[in-house]
Amino acid sequence: MLQRMMANIQFLTTQLQDTPMGYDLSALPNESARMAMCVVAAGPMLFIFPFFQKYFVKGITAGALKE
Repeated sequence: MLQRMMANIQFLTTQLQDTPMGYDLSALPNESARMAMCVVAAGPMLFIFPFFQKYFVKGITAGALKE
């Protein structure tokens, strides 16, 4: 979905330069949109990890024991 959004932004900036409404689409925020999408994609992981960290540590230590 993130790739599709970036492709749409790129299409708008390259193909639709002369719009009948007079908007300048070449000034769309390409880099800042990419960075915002990275934050949105990483956000849920950053919020969930602190709550489930003890379970991750238990699983790692249980898997590391050699019997």
